[in-house]
Amino acid sequence: MSNLENLTNKILDDAKNEADRIMKESTKINEDIIRSKVNEANEKKKKTIEKASAEAAMMKDRIISNAGLKIRDEKLKAKQEVLDRVFKLSKEKLKVLNEDEYLKFLKNNLKTLNLKGTELLIVPEKMKSKVKAAGLFPRVSDDETVESGFLLKDKDVTMNFSFDSLVDYLREELESEIAQDLFKE
Repeated sequence: MSNLENLTNKILDDAKNEADRIMKESTKINEDIIRSKVNEANEKKKKTIEKASAEAAMMKDRIISNAGLKIRDEKLKAKQEVLDRVFKLSKEKLKVLNEDEYLKFLKNNLKTLNLKGTELLIVPEKMKSKVKAAGLFPRVSDDETVESGFLLKDKDVTMNFSFDSLVDYLREELESEIAQDLFKE
C-alpha cells in the first residue's frame, strides 16, 4: 500500500504545485492587468488635466482679451466725447467773436473768393451795422441773418461760411492733430 500512498501523495503534491503555479501566474496576470489599468487611468487623468489646463488658459486669454477690447472701446468713446466737446466749444467761442475779429475774418475770406459782385452777403444780426459801416461788401441782406459766420447767396447758389459748417468741414482734417495734442500717451 505504500506504493499507492506514495503515488497518491505524489499526485497530490503535483496537483498542489500546479495549483501554486497557476495561482502565482494568476496573481502576476492580475497585477499586470491592474498595473496596466492604473497606468491607463493615470494617462487619461494626465490628458484630462492637460486639456482642462489648456482650455482654462484659453478661456483666461479670451477673458483678458475681451476686457482689453472693452477698455480700449471705453477709452475711444471717452476720447471721442472729449473731441466732440472741443469742437462744440470751438463753435460756441467762434459765435461770440468780438466785432473786430469778426470783420477781420469776413474781410480775409471775402478776399480769397472769386466773386461776381451780384452776391448777397448774409451776416449775424448783431454784426449787420458794423459790416455795412465797414463797406466790405456792396450788398448786405437786411432781411436774412445767419447765426454765425456768413453766407453768400447768388440766385440758386449759396456758399455757406457759417462757423458750424466750417468747423464741421475742417473737423476730419483737424481731429487727429487735436487728439494727438490732447491724448499724448
